[in-house]
Amino acid sequence: MWQRFGWTARILVTLTVVATAVFGLTGFVATADPVTTTAVVLRVVDGDTIDIRDDVRGRLRVRVLGIDTPETKKPGYTVGCWGPQATEFAESNLLGQRVALVLDPTQDRTDRYGRTYLH
Repeated sequence: MWQRFGWTARILVTLTVVATAVFGLTGFVATADPVTTTAVVLRVVDGDTIDIRDDVRGRLRVRVLGIDTPETKKPGYTVGCWGPQATEFAESNLLGQRVALVLDPTQDRTDRYGRTYLH
């Protein structure tokens, strides 16, 4: 079978296998600068909205930037597909956790519903 593909194909396959073994198994580790946690997640409203108690700012409803999940609690709307699962995921990962809140200078401070925009 290898005769049909020649040496170039053999070398390419070998390099792919080696690269997968070296990089695929160990993976690339993303790092971030350390940030102080300043708040506790009190309640998950839905997959992209949480209620927190910040050590400095007090209680806030936060719209998490960078996450957009289907509606589950918007009056007059049906529950969006995968919305309950997104809420469940947020609850299992965020509820009761201390978190760091980071403002995004490219966004307004609040949305039209009064939620604070934070990462």
